[in-house]
Amino acid sequence: MTIHKIIILRHGESEWNHANKFCGWIDVSLSEKGKQEAERAGELILQSGLKPIAMYTSKLTRSNQTGNIILEKIHRLWCDSTKSWRLNERHYGAFQGRDKTEVFKELGKEKYDYIRRDYDGKPPPVLGTDPCIDDRYDSGIDLPKAESLRLVSERFLPYFEEEILKKNWAQCHDDKAILIVTHGSIVRSLIKKLTNVSDADISKINIPTGIPIVFELDDNHEVIRDYYYLDPEAAKQGISKVSKEGQT
Repeated sequence: MTIHKIIILRHGESEWNHANKFCGWIDVSLSEKGKQEAERAGELILQSGLKPIAMYTSKLTRSNQTGNIILEKIHRLWCDSTKSWRLNERHYGAFQGRDKTEVFKELGKEKYDYIRRDYDGKPPPVLGTDPCIDDRYDSGIDLPKAESLRLVSERFLPYFEEEILKKNWAQCHDDKAILIVTHGSIVRSLIKKLTNVSDADISKINIPTGIPIVFELDDNHEVIRDYYYLDPEAAKQGISKVSKEGQT
């Protein structure tokens, strides 16, 4: 049996992760801590012995900065790299740019948790022209103005199957892997898909910044073993931090 490997991670801490703001499609850079997390992610991948053959990122700066730092760290800057808006973070609509604690106090815990973590929870949309949309996006595409995790999955998973898996499947085995450097909602979508997490239980899954996750798949795209973080202890701490965002 051939084992095919995928490495996926949420970008390093962004300036707005640090500032406790909803970011979504607003384009912000990595914080200094985020750059260090990206360096550490590269070290972890290097230590694992896995060698990415292709990298996929979103159209957002924090994803691309993380990916480039990783590729340099693992001495594979030559690796083919593809950017797609389908790997963008969830669009947080009218919440984008707002302080999470402020929104938490405004909505109350139940509604805040529903919108932030439920599979169908959706924030209010951006009204009028979306300031996040610029010339990096094709004007002919109907882009979202607010998304639930379900809507994120619907625009990401077909791309994952057709553009990421099929194009690299024959090569990603043994010590070779596909590298996806993306955002928390995309990682949650992939975990839900590959490990058959229910609509209800996906709300319990939080993704830390900057820690690579490895999936091992068989020839039928089925998971062979549970996905695993390359630094389980750091992941545990990061997950706890993410789960409390806005509530402290």
